[in-house]
Amino acid sequence: MTPQCEVVGSCATAPTAAGSASSYLVRGDTGFVLVDAGPGSLLAYLQAGHDLAELRAIVVTHLHADHSLDLMAWAYRWTFPEVLPEIPLFVPAPEIRRLKQFDALFGIPTLPTMKSPIFQSWSVHGLPQDGTTWHEVDGLRFLSYAAHHSVPSAALRFEANGGGVLAFSSDTGYCEAVVEAARGADVFVCEATYLEADSDALTGHGHLTARLAGQLATEAGVRQLVVTHLSDPAMGPQALVDAAESFRGPIHLAAPGLTV
Repeated sequence: MTPQCEVVGSCATAPTAAGSASSYLVRGDTGFVLVDAGPGSLLAYLQAGHDLAELRAIVVTHLHADHSLDLMAWAYRWTFPEVLPEIPLFVPAPEIRRLKQFDALFGIPTLPTMKSPIFQSWSVHGLPQDGTTWHEVDGLRFLSYAAHHSVPSAALRFEANGGGVLAFSSDTGYCEAVVEAARGADVFVCEATYLEADSDALTGHGHLTARLAGQLATEAGVRQLVVTHLSDPAMGPQALVDAAESFRGPIHLAAPGLTV
């Protein structure tokens, strides 16, 4: 079985008419794993008809706002008006300290269940980004790899029972660790922030063009490519063309509601 990915949000910026910022659902045995919690993701999740009781874990690839800002919205809802059952939250290990700063800023001392919303809502686990340490949730197991970005950023490789593979690049420049995360994946969800960019953006800060996403997918030998995280949704048609220059398999443009 190949893990199923549903796009909740795919923007590289704040929410737009096209949907929320980065957020995806991976289908497990009994529910979903939420990958990234960009602005607008909670509302988009509920509007898509999903229930909070279906969520089995949250994985945040990195703590830039377009991937994590709604974490506090999720945590508030998890603790108010009723406290929901605890689930695991995974973030890159070096970023756990910053999560505590989220709670220090947005915690509500006068409400006992919301003094530290994130750490009271979920059991927090650090992703080692070593490509060898397995985590298991709801019939899925996954590895994290060190993507090339300006903050600790975890590329992800999900495997389901039977060996199907779904991979996420996270935000990253072109690097061997992300190639390994995607190696032989049935579906690879890959950032394509730009059509063209200079080396400061690509290898300094750490992002990809759609053309580079196609090259990375080809090097990794994936079966299907989903291009996402476009800096401007209007880039979509050209991003598909650019990615197809080097990747010959099926290519999908991430948009809310797309299920692969």
